[in-house]
Parts: sequence; structure tokens; C-alpha cells
Amino acid sequence: MLRIHLRGLILAGGFATRLRPLSCSKPKLLFPIVGMPLVESMARWLSSGGINQIILAVNHLSDKLKIEVGHHVAGVPVKFSVEETPLGTAGPIRLAANLLGRDDPFFVANGDIVSDIEIRHMLAVHEETNAEATIALVSVPDPSPYGSVLTDPNGKVKKFEEKSAVLSATSHVNAGVYVLSPGVIDSIPGGRSVSLEKEVFPKLVRNGRMQSWMHKGFWYDIGRVSEYVRANHELLEKQELKAAKPVASEDGGEILRPSYLGTRTHIGVGAKVGPLAILSDNVSVGDEAIVRNSIIFEETSIGEKATVEGSIIGERVVIGKRSRIGNGSIIAGQLTLPEGSILSPNSLILC
Repeated sequence: MLRIHLRGLILAGGFATRLRPLSCSKPKLLFPIVGMPLVESMARWLSSGGINQIILAVNHLSDKLKIEVGHHVAGVPVKFSVEETPLGTAGPIRLAANLLGRDDPFFVANGDIVSDIEIRHMLAVHEETNAEATIALVSVPDPSPYGSVLTDPNGKVKKFEEKSAVLSATSHVNAGVYVLSPGVIDSIPGGRSVSLEKEVFPKLVRNGRMQSWMHKGFWYDIGRVSEYVRANHELLEKQELKAAKPVASEDGGEILRPSYLGTRTHIGVGAKVGPLAILSDNVSVGDEAIVRNSIIFEETSIGEKATVEGSIIGERVVIGKRSRIGNGSIIAGQLTLPEGSILSPNSLILC
């Protein structure tokens, strides 16, 4: 069925505590994925599946998101639904009811998902099975951080299992992407925090109205630093997001592939960047500096003869000349490290 209105709600009201200190000054939806803000990556994905309006359910740093995103992202109209207090995973759906409408199914996606889940296929399964909710599942080697979803041979959801170390070695887990029929909104209590997984979905399962859809493509939950790094590195190598190919430095620096250089990035004379270096827009690398196996957020400056190894550097950071940033370090955004700073491996520099 051709639909005029197909809406997608991105749940981004959390505080991204597992991504601190990077999330202290930057909303998770603005974290770069191979140089592209996560919200733009998600908008392109949703748009490719026919979604023509996006609603952002936000709380933490919502004003900054509104300024950066505006009314459109990747050509898709955007509206905001702002939580005054955290409402869990289901409460934001009830809060955004007027924006979602009451006539058509809509999509809900957690705001930390990077994937190529096929939106149209999910919607087709949802309508063919007459489900009230359809959940995307993925297979992962270790389901213990996520919990698992049990289904019957026809894909109907039978049970949700909590996070546990005793789950099977290979299992299907909740991918954090759903198709919901408008009637689901009425089952969500208003005015308080509500969990989709613990309060709403179990009722649908008992009534036999919840379907699953198995995803075979790529999927990352970037809500943890380790997964954020893995997503960036693997997508850089696969070029799944069609990021611009790295180019040779015009200033005499050396670029080792695979690497990504954002727009207006400056690489100084004798500098070495890469492999596995991801530099967002407006990053400056000084003469004879070394940056490898690292993710650098936008508008950051790395001084002459500085070394950044295996680290994540937030936005608008200034790293002084001859500084050394040890492997596994994370520096929060908008900080300045004086010349000659030395950070031991796995250092955390807070806001």
C-alpha cells in the first residue's frame, strides 16, 4: 500500500551516561559516524525506507539539538517532542501522539541505532500479519547485554528474556526498531515513565498481536563507547555510509588508509594521519603530528608534534604542541590541554 504519511519517531531522551564524558556537552544524536552526525545517518536510513517525517523525542541537551538540526535533516522534515522529565521507552510515544497521527502505522527507533534495516519490508510484514507491533530482531554472538526475544516458527513473538549470562551463545535480540499501529498509543499510560519492553509489549504478546522481523544486514548499538568505536571502524572500512574517500594532503602530510577526512580539514607538513583515523569537519592537525586509530570530533585542533593514539577526542578540543594522548583515552568536548601534556593509556578527561 502506498502511504502519503509514514512517520518515524526517534527515541533520544536519555542522558547517554555510558558515553560520558563525550556526551556531557554533545547530544548522542550529534555524535559523528564516519564524520556524519548520527541523526543525519538515521534520517537517510529512514528516508530510504519511505519515511517522510521524523519526530525527535528529546530531553538531554534538547536546545542544542534544535539549533543544530533545525526543521529538516537530510531533506526530511523534523519535529520535536520534548520531555520535561524522562518518560522511558514508551512514554515518549504517548507524548508525541498528536504528531504521530491516528491513521497509519509508524516507526519507532532507539536513538543509538546505526543499521540498514529494511523499513518497507518490516512494514509489509506488519500489515500482512495484522500485528499491533512488529519488532526487528538481530542475531549477535553475545546476547547477554541485550536479552533475547523468543518466537514461534511463524515469527510471532512468544517471550522476552531478560539480560542474563545464561542465554544461548547465539540468540535473537531486540534491535530497537519497531512498527506500531496507532492503537498501541492508547495502551500506554500517560504522565509517567513507561517501558515498552516491560509494560506494553508483554500485553501484546499475551494477546498474540506482536510479530518479529529478522534483520540480516549490519546493526550497531552505539550507546556504549566500545560499540561506538567498532561501528565507526567497520563502517569506515566497508564504506557502507558512502563517506567521502580520504584524499592526499595538499600540505605535505601523509594519509594512511583507511582514514576519513571531513570538510575543511587541515593536515600540516610532515603530519601522519591514519590508518583508522576519522577526522570530522574543521579539524586541524599540526606539522609533524601523528593521529592514528582515533576518532576526532569537529573543530578540534591537534598541535604540532602531538601524538594521538587509539583515542576519542571531543568537539572543539585544543591539544597543545608536543602532547601525547595514550591509547584508549577519551577527552570531553570543549577542553584545552596545555603544551607538553602527557595522558597515560585509558585516561578520561572530564568536562
